[in-house]
This record gives sequence, C-alpha cells and structure tokens, in this order.
Amino acid sequence: MDIAGDNSGIVSTGDNAINIQLTAPPVRSQYRHQVERIAPLSLTDRSVELAELAAFCLAPTGGYAWWRANAWAGKSALMSTFVLNPPPGAAIVSFFVTARLAAQDDRNAFIDNVLEQLLALLGETVPPLLTASTREAHLLARLSDAAASCQARGQRLVLLVDGLDEDRGAHEHSIAALLPARLPSGLRVIVAGRPNPPIPEDVPSDHPLRDPAIVRTLAPSPMAQAIRREMERDLHRLLTGSATGQDLLGLVTASGGGLTAPDLAEITGLLPWQVKDCIGTVTGRSFSFRDPYFTPEGPAAYLLGHEELQVTAMELLGPSRLAAYRSRIRAWADRYRCLRWPAETPEYLLRGYFRMLAAAQDTPGMLSCVTDIHRQDRLLAVSGADADALTEIRTVRDLLASTTAPDLVALTKLAIHRDRLYDRNANVPVELPWPGPPWATTTAPSPQPAPSPSSTTA
Repeated sequence: MDIAGDNSGIVSTGDNAINIQLTAPPVRSQYRHQVERIAPLSLTDRSVELAELAAFCLAPTGGYAWWRANAWAGKSALMSTFVLNPPPGAAIVSFFVTARLAAQDDRNAFIDNVLEQLLALLGETVPPLLTASTREAHLLARLSDAAASCQARGQRLVLLVDGLDEDRGAHEHSIAALLPARLPSGLRVIVAGRPNPPIPEDVPSDHPLRDPAIVRTLAPSPMAQAIRREMERDLHRLLTGSATGQDLLGLVTASGGGLTAPDLAEITGLLPWQVKDCIGTVTGRSFSFRDPYFTPEGPAAYLLGHEELQVTAMELLGPSRLAAYRSRIRAWADRYRCLRWPAETPEYLLRGYFRMLAAAQDTPGMLSCVTDIHRQDRLLAVSGADADALTEIRTVRDLLASTTAPDLVALTKLAIHRDRLYDRNANVPVELPWPGPPWATTTAPSPQPAPSPSSTTA
C-alpha cells in the first residue's frame, strides 16, 4: 500500500482514501525551569548591570557583548536573573553551559536547548528530518527566522550564553564557533564567562568574539563571595561528618550530577527518605536540583550548587576516593546491563553515565556502552530517536581516531553499530512526521526513530 502525503499534513493510504491527521503540536520549551534552578531568590547590588544589559538589548545598533569575570563573581546569578526578567521589547533565548549538569556542557546540549526555545518562540513543530548532520543548519535558520519574527512584532531577539569557559567540547567543536559571525537583523548576543581558558581555536580569526571592544569586566558581587564561604563551610562539614554525608557527596561529585534520591538509595543501600533527609538538612545548602530530561514527572536530580564547588569537592576527595565512588556507580550500572536495560532503567544511566566515563577517560567503559544494542534500544524507547546513541558512538570514534595507534577492531565495531542504527531508520517514510524529543510536547512521545540521511559518514 502506497503512502502519499501533501503539505497539509494529511496522508492518503491508497485506494481506500483513508486520511490520517499527522500534524504535531508546536514545541513548548521547558528551559525556563532550568534557569529558575540557577537564579538566586534575590539579586542585590546589580541594578546598574541589569540596566546596562537592558540598554544593550534595546539599542538601535549592536552585536555582541561579552561579560567577563573570575569564578564566584556572580555572573550566572546576574545572567539568570536577567533571563527571567527580560526588559519590555526583548525576547531572550538562553543557554547556561554547566559541567555539573549532565549533558549541559557541550555543543550538542546547546543546539538541543536553544533550538527548542526558538521553535517554541516561532510556534513551530520539530523538523521531521532533524538528524545529527542537519541540526546545526536548522538551529541557525531558526535563529534568523526568530529574529525576523520578533522584529516584525517590534521586539528584539537576544541570545544569551553563560559559561563559555565550561564548554567541554571547546577543544574541537565549541559552542563559541557555532555563534554566527554575522548576525541577522534584530539579533543581539550576550555571552558570559571567565577570562580563561582563551577563545577556542575553532572560532574564526575575524569573529566578533575576538574583538576586545565587546568585553565588559564584571566586578565581583559581595553576596556571591558570602555564598561561596557558606557553601565551602558546608562542603568541609560533609567531608568530615557522617559516613552517609560523605558517601552522598562523593557519589554526586563523581557522577558529575544527575543522580536522584532513588538512584542514591540503590547505590548506598539507604532508603530514599534517608537520602532526602540528609541532603535536605543544613548540608543541603551545598546541593541544588535539576528536572529530569526524559520524564518531566520523575524525581529531581542532585548536583553541587556551583561549578567551583564541584571543582573544590573533586580536589578535596582526591583521585583515589573519586575512583572508588565511580566504581560503585559502574557496579550499579552493571546490574542494569545484566538485566538488558529494562524499562525502569534510571535516566542517569542513559545520559549522565556515559559522560562520567568520558570524564574519567574510561575508554573501555565508553566502548562497552556504545556497542550494547539493548542500551541503544532503551535509548530509542525513552527518547524517540537514535540521536543520543549516534552521538555517543561518534564521541568514542573521535577519541579512538585521535590516538597515535588507533584500535582498528574497536573502530570496526563502532562502524557496525552505527550502520545498524542508520539501517533501522532507512525505511521510515519521509511523509511521516517525527514527534521529536521529549520536550516537543507536554507528554512523552511514543518511541519512533528519526530518519538519518544516507550520506552521513563515519
């Protein structure tokens, strides 16, 4: 039976003339909830800076502004507060690069989250042929479309990116290099970060980010310094306190963020209420939370309350204790691997776990993840596409290929698994819309893969 479609989103199934409505609902962005997790309850002594940001956004001419400051200056507090309280006449699309949030610190995360917001702003659905090789082009096109749409309504579109220095992919595929050198009319870009590391090498020499004139140095906030001292006291208290507190801190630190109370209970043998009670008391000031990615109704994930707190915790714990906590997380993951990643597999094991292995430079562990067909099938079931699995394969492939003596057997295995994922998407009719990632609707989509172009290469 032939399937024919038209631009109306109606599919006619042959002689029976049965029409099926396939129009997907417009994207609804949930990223604001993540920004609310970052923003302080109140921001003090920053009225001048907020006014300066507003003036930049609404000025008749402009392009880039780069706000720089060292750690604990209050950059993210200022930027998140501004995003949540935009000036009249400005529509802000934002991304906060943060290493302590699983899958929120590289180019892929930037594209996912900013594209989501742009589609919501435009009232559009997820493009049906969105793949790893087309996502960047779709992002840049929607950025231009959204700027024009805002301008037609008498608004200014603002793209705000905080934490460029936290970009994990900056050594080869940076977020900074994806920011357009020539801005469409009506678009302003605000970036924030530390003076170091320097601008990534893949940023062109004539890019506005290399212009010293766009730099604005942010003075440290006394409130941020006070919060720093309070958090560091709590951190030391945890490390010298009960075994339970030390374990919870060690596991959250080693995981890179993303473990929930039920996850920590499984790993430690505690009850979930005991985990919540420990983290929710005075020691809880060192922790913050983020919403789950695949299941919005699921439990919140724990992470340390500041980027520098993560760095400090890793230094205080030391390499041997961190390795021991990572081993416990690996053993926990192995239990689900033996069960072939059932439906109740924790979200962390499908998103944050691979990144923990990458941070620990555990190449065998990464290779085991990306060549596990049962894990790939579970990823498809929860995300609705094979994009995450393909991204992980590409990450390991690039890592192996960068060595002086690449493991050809391992590279061959990766190619086989990559082709398997491409093959199972090859026969999806182009007339059928892809429901998109979990954030495309308020309810989780049914598993349905996104087609990959046949021209994609290893």
